[in-house]
Amino acid sequence: MPAAPPARIVVYASDHGFGHAARMLALASRLAEDGASVTLCVGAAAPMIRAALPLLPAPVDVVVASLDPGLAPRAGALDFDLDRSREALAAWRADLPRLVAIEAERLVSLGAALVVADVPAAAILAAERVGVPAVVCSNFTWLDMYAGRFGSELDEILADAYARARVGYRLRLGAMPLAGLSTLHDIDGVLARRPRRDRAMVRRELGVAEGDLLLGFGLGGSLDAVLYDVLSAAAPASGVRLLAPSHADSPPRGPLVHFPAITPDPQSYFGACDLVLAKAGYSTLAEAALAGVPLAVFPLHESPESVRLALDVEALGLGVRLADEADARAALSRPEALFDAARRACRGPLPDAAPGLAALLRARLP
Repeated sequence: MPAAPPARIVVYASDHGFGHAARMLALASRLAEDGASVTLCVGAAAPMIRAALPLLPAPVDVVVASLDPGLAPRAGALDFDLDRSREALAAWRADLPRLVAIEAERLVSLGAALVVADVPAAAILAAERVGVPAVVCSNFTWLDMYAGRFGSELDEILADAYARARVGYRLRLGAMPLAGLSTLHDIDGVLARRPRRDRAMVRRELGVAEGDLLLGFGLGGSLDAVLYDVLSAAAPASGVRLLAPSHADSPPRGPLVHFPAITPDPQSYFGACDLVLAKAGYSTLAEAALAGVPLAVFPLHESPESVRLALDVEALGLGVRLADEADARAALSRPEALFDAARRACRGPLPDAAPGLAALLRARLP
């Protein structure tokens, strides 16, 4: 008699930016490496995730499922647009029954035994509908992030969904209350992708000498090209090179070097840096922290998570916290001082949360 297939874990990542998908890929990869059958559901990040699949140690199935709007970015600025976010959330509320029905059908067709949500409410509601246990794995819930700014009706929908999760595995970096969950389990370390190639190999590819200081920008799709100009003015005299993904608007020039926006191992490029300057978002910070690369970060003030992450960079000894984008620009006018301050503040890498978290999840399988 043929053996029964392994119980399937279905992992859902929020469609808010790429960071949720990146850390859920790290978790899904570890689960698969440990022998679990895993499906990872992502939205706009699907091309980035699929590019990484050939380098994974074990197969992970990927499907496209866009289940929440998160917060809408403000055009041309490194922050969020609350009016556009309000409109997107109103549309999401109207579409929620359809989203839940689609995902409930998907879970049945996959033979799901456990749902892991980071942190789409629709995934938890779908799991409840078909009798599959669901857990949350994140450093926040959308109740934490929205903080009552979008009305009581939305808060009630989210609270009802999160209350149906069995437990919340709360990630330590940027940890918020995980509002809506009654049972929490704190997870130390960071959930992130490890570099796949060593520093010397990556720097040779980029044409960056070992003696040059390499500063990586982790500003996401809202990258502000003016920051390049600030650094470019100082870099020729200081030996600083600037690394940014090729989706950035600024063409390669002077000290600027690019890496592909869609690549199997973006974390390897940041792992080859001497400093990462970033808006305070989980994925870039966690990948730098896992690789032991010092950070200089500034928060997006419309995001409670971003404010918390920036504080944690300082508290956990990962680097330095800057007040805002203007402070980052001022610091870049003296890059050697910024490098020195971040190095002195950095106490070394944080541990990888994936092995322990994967073991906790596998213990929940039937």
